[in-house]
Amino acid sequence: MEREKFLSSIYLIIKNDNGEVLLQRRQGTKLWPGYLALPAGHIDEGENAYEAAIRESREELGIEIQVEDIIDTFVANRKNKSLPPYYDVYFEISKYDGDLKIAEPEKCSELVWCNPSNLPDDMIDFEKEAMKNNANGIKFSVTYADNEKKLVKIKSN
Repeated sequence: MEREKFLSSIYLIIKNDNGEVLLQRRQGTKLWPGYLALPAGHIDEGENAYEAAIRESREELGIEIQVEDIIDTFVANRKNKSLPPYYDVYFEISKYDGDLKIAEPEKCSELVWCNPSNLPDDMIDFEKEAMKNNANGIKFSVTYADNEKKLVKIKSN
């Protein structure tokens, strides 16, 4: 029997002085377009999770983070409807150098600060679930993601 192969991604939980979490509005992406999401990215071949977090923070937000400024880490094993399974590593950060900005406007339309106890309905479900588990002291969890789910905007009259 062939062994299952896993991909890996990192997620950045960046908090401001009010304890709010930074989310990005996804655009121009095949997966979860229109949803709010944590800044994130794949761990590239030859990288470790810390190096990926540092690279992604620079590429997506124009900021610099240091490994010693990571204040919490947890992992979720994500099973996907139509993608390979992932190990997602979440890093909580409250200290960084630089000014937050949308550094990849083709992938992100806005940055939003949100209360982590009241995350928006249009945030990616598995990210919300992982953050809730961590808030409850769970440092490793298994989750399922419907990566084909599309955001349906309700039009008001």
